[in-house]
Formats: sequence, structure tokens, C-alpha cells
Amino acid sequence: MKQKGSMTIAMSLMLLAFLPLIAVTIRASQTACARVQSVNGIDTALYSLFSEYDKELLETYNLFFLDAGYGTGKLDIGQMISQAEHYAKPVLSSGMTRCSIQACGAEGFRLASDRKGKAVEQQIIRYMKGNLGAAGIEKLKDKLEENRTILQQQEEIQAQGMEETVPENAAPMEGISAENNPLEIIKSLKNNGFLGLVLPADTQVSEKVQPLGEVLSHRTIETGQGDFAQMDVKSSVTDKLLIQEYVLEKLGTFTEPGKEGALDYQAEYVLGGKASDKENLSYVVNRLLLIREPANLAFLYTDAQKRAELEACAAALSFLLLIPEGMELVQGVLAAGWAYVESLSDVRILLSGGKVPLIKDSTAWKTQLENLNQNTSITGGRGQDYEEYLRILFTFAPKEKSLMRTMDMIEQNICKTEGRENFRFDVCVDAVSLSFLIKGPNNMTWQADRFYTYDM
Repeated sequence: MKQKGSMTIAMSLMLLAFLPLIAVTIRASQTACARVQSVNGIDTALYSLFSEYDKELLETYNLFFLDAGYGTGKLDIGQMISQAEHYAKPVLSSGMTRCSIQACGAEGFRLASDRKGKAVEQQIIRYMKGNLGAAGIEKLKDKLEENRTILQQQEEIQAQGMEETVPENAAPMEGISAENNPLEIIKSLKNNGFLGLVLPADTQVSEKVQPLGEVLSHRTIETGQGDFAQMDVKSSVTDKLLIQEYVLEKLGTFTEPGKEGALDYQAEYVLGGKASDKENLSYVVNRLLLIREPANLAFLYTDAQKRAELEACAAALSFLLLIPEGMELVQGVLAAGWAYVESLSDVRILLSGGKVPLIKDSTAWKTQLENLNQNTSITGGRGQDYEEYLRILFTFAPKEKSLMRTMDMIEQNICKTEGRENFRFDVCVDAVSLSFLIKGPNNMTWQADRFYTYDM
């Protein structure tokens, strides 16, 4: 019995020695478990918070953003933090290592409108790369480069002018008279305004107006907090191309109207930036005429048959105007005017859904010099359509302006949805850095910082 007693005392002494170590181990395990639980709670809070993304933005425009205005149109970071705390509490308070949030604050957040829409630009580029693929992007690049080269060559031809004409070698064109004077007809067409001359028959131009003071690119906007330089992606030469393809895919045009929105001609707004559909369409039509005129003039300079017609008409007009020595001058003015009238016909074809080749040939030429008042056919079966010509115009548009105007249209389109009248792009968040002060077991506290973005 004495030996058993001595063993019990020894074991008791050993147990007393180990108890503090066991207690420390249990406490350390409890703390470690609490920390893991805190991390899970914070991650759950952020995942749940960003799961409240704007569904209309995603479903219609493939953009991931959290509306931090919560339907009010005013930035409410306090509400966003409260939402994060709400989602974290159930996870933190569960289990044996109960934790609680002592404080939570936003170290930084990025808004959709920050740095001229950088977050939107990155999301658009990522979406379009996945949508088009590498082969599709290369095909678009090659086509645009080909079109740019063609236009440049035609401008060079136009700049060289026509060869000098020998007046006595040109027979006057029949049918030219004071009543049928191509120069007067051209002058009358230019004085009547070009928009009415290029619209297809029975076409009613939209009367919609969007006050510019209300749109994102013109009003005073909210700004984010923090740098977020780690999210910057190096710009690529294809970025501008991808943004223009996004515009043509998501926004309506004159020939392919999109969903009901603030304006009907939305891609035209991105190019023109005017307040009304009519102004934006006029802007685009004017630019199309500026593209087509040099191309048509280049054809007149290089096609033997058309040059002969110009010489004959110029001869008839010089005699009609009693200035035979001015035939060369008349021919130059006549060529420019004929190219303009042909350009009106080209744009009318484009707006009617037809196609016009960048390089004309005799079969694609529509107007007749001896009868410029005649209504020409509005059909066009080969060449580039209206959308292709819009692509050419986009190559001359600054990327930043195109992006901000695209955001204008998306924002105003969503505002037209019932119950979304207060939607604002400059209160939409795509990245946030939150700092949590957590209280754990045994009154221990620690700070946890977390960063989350849709761009991961």
C-alpha cells in the first residue's frame, strides 16, 4: 500500500507540472481556432456582400458591380459596411470559440466611374476577349487595318487631282441647259441640308432627347477611396477595338435599334455625344459623307468613262456660262459636286440597310451626271454595311470619350427601368478593402484586413 501511495503522489506531481502546459495548449488551440473562424466569417461576409451585384447590369451588359447606393443614387459606404457585418455575425458567433466584431471600416473602395471608367473598361475588355476569342480579334484588326489603308490611298489619289484637260478635245454633253444645270442642282442640294436627303423614304427620325447635365460624363460625380494600383492592367492596342465592338453589340444603332432606352441611336451618341437622337444621327451622317466624298472623287479621277463624262459636261457648262476658257475650273467644281451627290446616295443606301464598297467601280456608281435630280436606287448588295462604317468612325474616336459615353447610355437605360430611376454608375463598387477589429475568446482582439474585387 505504501508503494501505491508513493506512485500516486508522483503521478500527481507530474500532472501538476503538465497542467499549465495543457492549459496553454488548449488556450493556443482555442485562439488559433478563433482566428480561423474569424477569417471564415470575414470571407463569408465579403462573398455575401458582393453576391448582391446589380443583376440588370450583369444580365444585360455583362458587368459585375455592387450598387452601393442601394437604390437611392447616393453613395452609402456605411450601409455597405453594415451589410458586411450582418453577414459575418452568424459565422463568428457560432461554435465554441465565439467571436464578435468590435469595429469595421473601409480602407478603400473603387467606383465604376473612377479614373474615367477604368473598372468598366477592364470588365468590358475581359468579356469581349472571351466572347470574340483571339481569332476573332485578329480578324477585326486585319479588316480595320485594310479599311484604313484603302481610305488613305483614296485620299492620296484625290490630293493628286485630275490631269489637265484639253478643252477643244471635249464634245459638250447633250441635255445640259439652264433648267438642267448640274452646278445649280448641286448648290441646291447642299443648301437644303444633308440629313433629309439621306434618310430612306417614310423614315421618321427619333425625337428623343437626353439632357446632358444628367449624364455621368457631364455631371459632378462621386470618387472612390484608395489607389488600387495593383488592379491596373497594361493597356493594349486592341482595347479600343474591343470597346467599340462592345458598343455595337450592346447598344442600338439607327439600322439596328436596341432595347428601349434614353435614346434610340445609342451607338451614334457614343460617337457624337449630343443631347438628341437627331443631332447624333446628323453628326454620324456628316462623318460618313466625309469618308465617302474622297473615295468617290478618287474614282472619278481614275475612271476613264467618268472622266469623259466630266469633260463633256464641263464643256457644255462652260459654253452655257460663256466661259470656255474656264472649262478646267468648271470640271474640278463639277467633280467635287458629283462626288458629294454620290456620297448622299451612298449614305442613303447605308441607312436603308444596304452596303457600299469602300472602293467604287462602275457597277457600284449610282448617280448620273446628266440627271442629278433623279432619285437613285437605295439598294446596295456588296461592300460594307452601316455597322462596318461605324467601326471606321470609331477608329477616329478617343477611347476615353467612347467609354464614358457608353457608361452614359447604360446608366440612362437602366434608369428607364421601373424602380431603377435612381441608378447611378458613380455609386457602383467593384473592389473594396475592409478592416475588421475582432474580439475573440479570453477578451483577445486582433485586426483582420481583407481585399475583394470582382476582377479576381
